[in-house]
Formats: sequence, C-alpha cells, structure tokens
Amino acid sequence: MGRHERVHDLPAGFGKTMARVLSRMGRDDFYETVIDAIAPLIPCDFWIMARYEEAAKPCIISESGMAARAKSAYADRLWRFDPLASTPLANDGHRAVSLRNLCAHGPLDRSYARYLDVDLGIADELALLLPLNERSFLALCLDRHREAFDDGELRLASEMLDILLEMHRQHVTLTVERQVTRTSSLAGDAPAEILILSADGARLFQSEGWGEAARQAFDRPGVPDHVLRGDRRVILGNGGWCLLRPASEGTDPLLRDAQVFVLRKEAQDFASRLDRLARLYGLTERQKQIVRLSLDGHHNASIARQLDITVGGVKNHKLRIYDKLDITSERELLPAFLTSL
Repeated sequence: MGRHERVHDLPAGFGKTMARVLSRMGRDDFYETVIDAIAPLIPCDFWIMARYEEAAKPCIISESGMAARAKSAYADRLWRFDPLASTPLANDGHRAVSLRNLCAHGPLDRSYARYLDVDLGIADELALLLPLNERSFLALCLDRHREAFDDGELRLASEMLDILLEMHRQHVTLTVERQVTRTSSLAGDAPAEILILSADGARLFQSEGWGEAARQAFDRPGVPDHVLRGDRRVILGNGGWCLLRPASEGTDPLLRDAQVFVLRKEAQDFASRLDRLARLYGLTERQKQIVRLSLDGHHNASIARQLDITVGGVKNHKLRIYDKLDITSERELLPAFLTSL
C-alpha cells in the first residue's frame, strides 16, 4: 500500500456520528450507538452484541436480526462450539477478528457450521472485542449473508478499535460512577461503604473503607459466601452494621446481573426500622410480614408457604404495599425502605 493510499473514505456526517457516540458514554445505549457509527464504514446485514465470560455461556445482550429459533438453539447447546467463546482475549490483546480468520486455526464444528449456514444464514462475521474485566469481554459482531469481510475492512476495524477502546474505557468508568452515585443515595447520612461485583464476580468498584467495615461486620474483608449465593436484600452484621443489596440500575452490559452491596451503620435494628415503616405508612401486620420476607429474599410462592396464604393473596398484598409506599415494583421496595426512615 502506497504512502498516501487511503484505506477507506469516511462517509459524510461521520464526524457528527462519532460526536454522538461520545455523548452517549455512560448511557445504556452507548454500544448500539457505536455499531451505528461503524455500519456505514463496514456494512453488515445484521449485528449481534454478546457478553463472553470465561467458562460460561455467552449472554446475547441485543441484536438486530436474529430469529428467536436461532437464539434458542445457540443458548441451548451450540454456544459451546462458538470459536469466540474460547478466544483468549488476554493472551492476544484487543482485537478485531473475523470468522473467516478464526476458521484458519481449525475447522468449525459441523453442527455449528450448519447452524451458521442454515439458521443464521451468514457467510462471515466480524467481531470487535472490548474487555470488560480480566475474565470477560463484550463482542460487537457484524454479520453478512453472502460475502466475507475483506482485508481492508479488517484493517479499518482494527484502526477504529484504537479509539473505540479508549471510549469504551471511559464509558465503563462513567457507568460505574453513575451506579455508585445512585447507590450512595440509599445510604443517606449513615456511614456507608460500597462494593460492586460484575456478573462473573470481578470487582468493578470498592470504596476505600469497605475492607475494614466488612471485617467489623463479618470478620472478613469480603462478602460472606452464603450472602453471594443467596437473595436476601438485608443482612445483619456485627456491631450495628447492616449489609444491603439494592438492584443494579440500567441495562448496560457491564452492569447486567451485577451485584451491588452497601454496608452501613444502623442506628436501629432491622425489626425496629420495619415497625417504624409500618407506622409511617399504615401497613397492616400481614403487609409488614410480607415486606420482611421480601427483603429476606423470599419469592411469592415461598412467602405464601410461610404465611399459609395463596400466591394470589401475596400478590394482592404487595400491590397494596406498593400503593402505600408510592412505588410500582418490588425492585423499588428496598430503596423505599431505606430512604423513608
């Protein structure tokens, strides 16, 4: 290639498109905006965005043209033969890879090759790999029905990846900061520490005093294993510490299925706080029981068994509770419990 030869012409409006990508950093639609920016330069018939985690089933976050049957077949068993699922991102840096190039390292499994040909109907796929942490990455996959991506397009994708990686890093930082800000608001004036773990257990954020607070609360610097495995939203610790598990906010791939923990000192024990909530909002004794069991991680069927009532009765009680607390779902129950006192 000559010194002044261009790899590709930039389309009209590309500057505005990239400016829009910059404006969406820290927002839930950031990656879809990235794909919109790439598509005019490297055309595709449809795209798939998926999160890959070490030794785990990939999670399809969103897509623009994947049939429900194809998605189901992939999730059931075919993901095991996906060459991206065994791509060692850490060993080879940040990459733009095509299915054609991956196949050069060895033939595809027959059933997976047939799946690509018949169910997805693709001739080639180009994936931009963006690391989320040391054990997982996000793949923005561009798919074509009839022709392969050429070497020039692969070079262009690799060049674009340099700037996209920096934007991705800043997006991750902003996304975590936004979650921390939302979580901090739950603590109010009480001393509190925050820990956020990704879906695969990697640490996304840990406040400076978390380790010491956790040692005081649970005699260890981390989160007890039984807490990580359970669904309880409120766990009492030693010395007046209380561990809270609010739901993560937003649909960004980084925070999808993330676990958020807040450790804070409580002036009152849980029972006293629940009694006060019931008095403030006029909850009946049965409604107070349902709030307690919900915060303990019990689902509707379990609550029904505990209280010897029907599942429908539990649902009706919850609707009345939500109405009294001026919320719309169980997801809002813990924040309402904390911020109302």
